[in-house]
Amino acid sequence: MKKYIRIWVIAALFMIVFASAAQAAALGSRSLKTGMSGEDVAELQQLLKRIGYFNTNVTGYYGDITRASVIKFQSNHGLTRDGIAGPNTIFRLKYENGVAADSYIYIRPLKKGMRGADVQNLQEVLKKLGHLPAGLNTTQYYGEMTYSGVKSFQKQYGLTVDGKAGPATAAAINKVLSNTGNAGTVYTVQAGDSLWKISQKYNTSVEQLQKANGLKSTTIYVGQKLTIPSGKASQDRGSADRNQTVSVTYQNYTIKPGDSIWSIAYAHSIPQNELLKANSFNANTVLYVGQVIKIPVYHVPVKPTPGPQYGELLDWWTEAQYVLKYNVPFTVTDFYTGTSFKAVRTFGANHADCEPLTSADTAAITKLWNQYHTSYWSTRPVIITINGRKLAASMSASFHAGLDSAPNGAYVNNRSGGYGYGQNFDAIKGNGADGHFDIHFLNSTSHGSGAVNQNHQRDIKIAAGK
Repeated sequence: MKKYIRIWVIAALFMIVFASAAQAAALGSRSLKTGMSGEDVAELQQLLKRIGYFNTNVTGYYGDITRASVIKFQSNHGLTRDGIAGPNTIFRLKYENGVAADSYIYIRPLKKGMRGADVQNLQEVLKKLGHLPAGLNTTQYYGEMTYSGVKSFQKQYGLTVDGKAGPATAAAINKVLSNTGNAGTVYTVQAGDSLWKISQKYNTSVEQLQKANGLKSTTIYVGQKLTIPSGKASQDRGSADRNQTVSVTYQNYTIKPGDSIWSIAYAHSIPQNELLKANSFNANTVLYVGQVIKIPVYHVPVKPTPGPQYGELLDWWTEAQYVLKYNVPFTVTDFYTGTSFKAVRTFGANHADCEPLTSADTAAITKLWNQYHTSYWSTRPVIITINGRKLAASMSASFHAGLDSAPNGAYVNNRSGGYGYGQNFDAIKGNGADGHFDIHFLNSTSHGSGAVNQNHQRDIKIAAGK
């Protein structure tokens, strides 16, 4: 008899512990369905409520009203209409609320070749942490670019570098995300850098840099990406005097269905971290439909030039990126020959990734480079004319990382420039150009290494009359 009592007590204790764990479960750690309860159910209801699918009190119990709300959400977003909040539904719901890049919902180990909403969630957080391009259109496929992004993250934080997103990598991602909610920027380590040198540049401390990046020592390496803690970061990059002339005002924006921090930042041509900072957002911030947020608007004064044939010498990080906005057509004029063509900036954070507007513009570019160069990667000084302003810049004409014949953002084979399989960076269709070309400004860097290209910098100064 005593034996059976002990078994019953053990079983009861197990049920109590299991129930307590379930009550405290984080949203995404399990699938939710009718009859369940817990903090994750309450969070699910709160997210549904923010975008108009759940119009009653948040209870933490998954009843018929919650199930009906989930089914309605699934129906409107092309998901299986089963009333169960599984990984795909939870991820899409978090994405609709603008938090997909602020937390990583670990469901299963991920590796190259896998598909799913959790793959897209991984891509979003890697973008936020600077291990995937900021302009990348995420998908649900774990391809070569995601594999490389995971390896980059693992290398930075001392994990096994295997390109697989397992439990250890997932835990590290969420730890870093929790420390970067107030991050001001992501900095790529250059030759000669030290933590002390970087701390002085950004008005922070070595200890704060170590904490923000999970570093156990002061050892850093060239190409490593460091999150800069929030504060009075100068982002000087050698242009303090210019920085002082730029002013910032703010405009209100009302959140709409489907908005995310990244999509809003892209639409207003500002870095994502600046939108976070302007609104005191952090890794746990949830956007909801109807919410009013502040959009920083940068006012960059016109600078004098040595003569009318030259362009303004604008620093990329503090000036030029705010003048050369996304999806605004501009004219490029070759400094030496006067050849002109039209283009538009479609991608690019470290410099401007641009595309010709028409096939005639593409023909003008290729003709110019064929006449004067043996490589399309060769640089030339150019003048950018946009909104009545003339800017000094440098351009290379190698169309890369895209196919004009394939949808923008799709994963395709044989991308231009020898880029092989990956995401298609080609937003302007019918222009006869596969992919995009590069335009650099003062102090802009490459996307891959984060290094300053001296050939571009030389030509920028020529175009500025320096």
